[in-house]
Amino acid sequence: DGGAYVTLTPVVLSRGTIHAGGPYECPNVRIRGRAMRTNTPPNGAFRGFGAPQTEFAAETQVNRVAERLRLSPLALRRSWVYREGGVTPTGQVLRESVAGLEVLEAAAQASEYEGVAAHSRRAREQRGADARMARGIGLALAWHGAGFTGSGEVHLASVASLELTGDGRIRILTASTEMGQGTKTIFPQLVAEALGVEPDVVEIAPQDTSIVPDSGPTVASRTAMVVGGLLITAAERMKARVEEATGGSFADTYRSFAKDQGELRVDEQFTPYPGVEFDDTTYTGDAYPCFGWAAAVAEVEIDLDTGEVAVTDVVSADEIGRVIHQVLAEGQVEGGSLQAVGYATIEELKLIDGRYQNDRLATYLIPTAMDAPRITSLLLEHPYSGAPHGAKGVGELPMDVVAPAVVAAIHDATGHWITDLPATPERVLAALTGSTPPGPPGISSERPS
Repeated sequence: DGGAYVTLTPVVLSRGTIHAGGPYECPNVRIRGRAMRTNTPPNGAFRGFGAPQTEFAAETQVNRVAERLRLSPLALRRSWVYREGGVTPTGQVLRESVAGLEVLEAAAQASEYEGVAAHSRRAREQRGADARMARGIGLALAWHGAGFTGSGEVHLASVASLELTGDGRIRILTASTEMGQGTKTIFPQLVAEALGVEPDVVEIAPQDTSIVPDSGPTVASRTAMVVGGLLITAAERMKARVEEATGGSFADTYRSFAKDQGELRVDEQFTPYPGVEFDDTTYTGDAYPCFGWAAAVAEVEIDLDTGEVAVTDVVSADEIGRVIHQVLAEGQVEGGSLQAVGYATIEELKLIDGRYQNDRLATYLIPTAMDAPRITSLLLEHPYSGAPHGAKGVGELPMDVVAPAVVAAIHDATGHWITDLPATPERVLAALTGSTPPGPPGISSERPS
């Protein structure tokens, strides 16, 4: 559903389609995607950019298959998940940094998934008609491509620059925007490590197009991996030039170099990752240079009288290549997980005659601190060799897994599947009572005459 105008529809559909097969080996697969024009306002970007929607559907199907086969959802995923050498629907061979099994085991162990699931199953079987509450646990697994899809990074040809000013200051010049993800912290950290100086002597120039080069948009979980990688390479080049000219270490001589020789600027432009090729016409080849991997286990408590769902615990295991800043990376996982809780349980746009009825935060519900579950963040590292620091994206990855885990937990508690998000009290209560559920989300209804 692209709404009335195209905007970002094709690229959102593209990422959603590529991720629709899930992180599982399947030798015979055909995935088709279609964007539809509807009488609703146009849709823009959303954390995950198409992947949360299709991976919710795919993971819910995996859980339903496990139920039909009378297998543990954990055991089924252990059997299906990609290993190194696996081939994706686009024909990409996963040669390195493949960690689906590791995140799956980490999340299952930290949450004591199998033991809690067995206890929950017994409680459901023994629950009487007068029960007022029910608890359940659910599991999901996901992957998320790092950077732009296909040849997107090649077309962008991003540039990141590093400047040694005439007065001896080290300055980063990129277009990457700080929006709470920690760019202004990790960029100086990466550059300082490469130069052998302290992070507090590295500055970041304002993101003003009259000052900085075009390093691409701040999207697609690409900032740390792509732009950060360019800055490291630029720093290594600057360090080599200064040390060659001075004969000393960069840390000891860069100020005297600037005083004697003046300003030095190093521009680093993106070059394709080695061995990564994609055909945009046939949609075959390496859709992404690498993937991030995530598994989540969610526990819920459901009021059987009202259908209200409270997510009490989330364990999210995320493999992100290399952890650059532990606290900021954990914050990304926690923020993405909480946003996914809202996506799963309360966030819904209401439309009448193609117009939003809850178009502001006073009427559109999002999770608050009171709604936040206890979130356990587990960060795993399988560095990607194509990036100088080995880092992959983390911003979108945790958003992909929590919603299907919550829906699996609702099923574990009640025995009913919720197939439309959000799992509002109205939808849950309809499932419990066998009554007609509300209509699908995002569909515009007619105003009563």
